[in-house]
This record gives sequence, C-alpha cells and structure tokens, in this order.
Amino acid sequence: MELQGTLRDPSIEEPTFEEFHPAGTRYESPGAPIAIDFFPFNRCDVYRCTACGLLVLRYTEYGGYYVDHRVRRVEASLIVDTV
Repeated sequence: MELQGTLRDPSIEEPTFEEFHPAGTRYESPGAPIAIDFFPFNRCDVYRCTACGLLVLRYTEYGGYYVDHRVRRVEASLIVDTV
C-alpha cells in the first residue's frame, strides 16, 4: 500500500468525532456514507494498493486500552457531500 494523501484538514487541530448517518447506519456499516467532514473520515489517510489500484481510507481507532488501525475500501457511490 502506498500513501496518496490525507483527508485531515490541517487547519483543524482536533477533528470532530461526530458521525454522519442519515439512514441510521454506523461508521463500520458496509453501506455507511463516506462523509469527509465527519468521523472517521476526517481523520483518514488515503492509500492505494500498488498491485491492483484499490483505494482505502486508513484511520486509527483509540480505545481505553488499545490502538486499532482500521481501513475502509473507497466506494465512489458512498461518497456524499454534506455541505
């Protein structure tokens, strides 16, 4: 996987943990919208597979006693404009 860029806004020191789910999904739901102004996408880096070209969004989930690196495949049909 090769880093392509970030979705983090450098002007925002601490991005929101607010989520965007108008259809009642959760951020780990396969059909959840990809809304870059909302968690977890506002904290993601974009990676591309060098073998097949697959794009994924990578972020780190911080729990009480763990750090979990997670990815989500980019599906263009799920990207939404929330502005």
